Amino acid sequence: MSFLIENKVENIAVNMNIVKSLSKINEYKGRQILYKKQPKEILEKLSKVALLECIQDTPRESISDEYEIGLDRIISNKEIPKNRNEICVVEYRDVLKTINSGYEDIEVTSKMILELHGYLHKFSRNIGGKYRAANEISEEFYFSNKQIRIKTPRILNVQKSIEELCKVYNESIVSDKADILILIAVFILDFITIRPFEYGNVKMAKLLMILLLNKNGYEVGKYINLGKFFEKKSENSFKNLFNENSYVDLKICDINIWLNYFLRDILESYEKLDYKLNIVEIKKETKTSKIEKVINATLGYFTKDDIRRMCPDIPTPTINRVFNNLRKQNKIEVIAKGRSAKWKKKY
Repeated sequence: MSFLIENKVENIAVNMNIVKSLSKINEYKGRQILYKKQPKEILEKLSKVALLECIQDTPRESISDEYEIGLDRIISNKEIPKNRNEICVVEYRDVLKTINSGYEDIEVTSKMILELHGYLHKFSRNIGGKYRAANEISEEFYFSNKQIRIKTPRILNVQKSIEELCKVYNESIVSDKADILILIAVFILDFITIRPFEYGNVKMAKLLMILLLNKNGYEVGKYINLGKFFEKKSENSFKNLFNENSYVDLKICDINIWLNYFLRDILESYEKLDYKLNIVEIKKETKTSKIEKVINATLGYFTKDDIRRMCPDIPTPTINRVFNNLRKQNKIEVIAKGRSAKWKKKY
């Protein structure tokens, strides 16, 4: 069953929380022209941080400290990838950059999805650019730390299902009978349910989310990492959406739960972007007071990387100097030392 293919999206009864989220997101969308007036170097830094976080959140075969440390250098083309994980980073980086720069010319078709998947695995020719066989597939997820196996129903013709999904989506955009954000959310849900590829479905769902939002004027994904609910071992967004049956069945899901997760992620990303750029706009505020303001608004532990992400206009040496001064003033203290030292407030 598919909400979009079976034309059920026009009859979805959404609750007031969804209506409020839609309204707020569209308010932020109207302010994007103000964001683009920010200094070019600030927007470029935000884009780089978003790309880095996006890749960090994407499931990988394995994780090592050396891998995390070298990630930034690989993304910036300062280091040649040496293993499969690092090659995946380059593949994902290139596809994401293509989407953010050329989304206007990318059509929503089955052919396009195959091409993107092929680019996503361009150094693994046996994996990328072809749909899975019509067999039932089974994947493991983690719901509140409980491991559950979910099976996708047998689909006789995966390509036909994706072609129909894209066709109905494009027709729905033209007919304008449903809210665009709801259409995008349902498209992604249907894609997840079909799981058209043997590998890379989570990555593709996240990339398609960014693509569809960009194409419809919601460009927050250029500057803030979207799709946090796609993180490795954080499939909690599906916990209440599907019953814990032997397979995923959209007949038993509450679409409002999915819409809430999906829209909340977009709204929180806009709020985060707005906050970051508002900090930049306070020209008379000193860098020290900006950093203290972020620390005061932080609950629990924080790191220098957290400050760098929240204050992209402040260079690292300045952050280090402010931290040292605040520690001397007995305002903050270090809890865990090392490359990713954790700090906390003392007041």
